[in-house]
Amino acid sequence: MFGRQKSTVTLIIKSAFEEARRRGVDPAAARAALDELDRAALRMLGLDAGDVPKTPRKHPRAPDTALTSSARAVLNQAIKATTMKTREAETPRHLALGLLALAHPDPAAQVIDRLGIDRAAARGRLT
Repeated sequence: MFGRQKSTVTLIIKSAFEEARRRGVDPAAARAALDELDRAALRMLGLDAGDVPKTPRKHPRAPDTALTSSARAVLNQAIKATTMKTREAETPRHLALGLLALAHPDPAAQVIDRLGIDRAAARGRLT
């Protein structure tokens, strides 16, 4: 599944970018939303990061495939919900539905809410 040029994960990422573009959200805005969520989490712990400048990393960048445990569980459930015959066509839909079902404090749920995605409308288009 992951060795193909048009893997399920690639299709999911492309559809997410297309949906974001339709909503007028670019990758920079999504990154800014993530940065603000990080700062809010630090403030909840009593830490004020202020305007910390970006510094070069001292460790290697986490691969783009690094997932939270809940996102990994959603991916596994999406794959298990399909058969080998339907996997390429159905896994993206199951994955999107699983991500839409996540609740706070999950980071994916926070990003979905921060980007103003209407969960009910998105579910309606997927089912």
